[in-house]
Amino acid sequence: MAKKTDSTTAASSIIDPAIAALTYEAAIKQLEQLVASIEHGDIGLEESLKSYRSGEQLLRHCKGLLDRAETTVREMSLGELEKSDDSVG
Repeated sequence: MAKKTDSTTAASSIIDPAIAALTYEAAIKQLEQLVASIEHGDIGLEESLKSYRSGEQLLRHCKGLLDRAETTVREMSLGELEKSDDSVG
């Protein structure tokens, strides 16, 4: 099996600015629509491949948003723990 080249890997990790601007909810909705179109065979092979690539970007964007939200919640929780530790001591 051939390995991906660095340029192929780098290109696949770039997210379209239009996708990067989407909220989590809007990205999930678009992802659901893409999956439904592909599953129902509403689009041809070339369009399916293009949709798959867009779906990968949408999925990466959603994961990034979730990861940032998780980090924010952890930081807030740690801040609250530190406050309670300071008030106890």
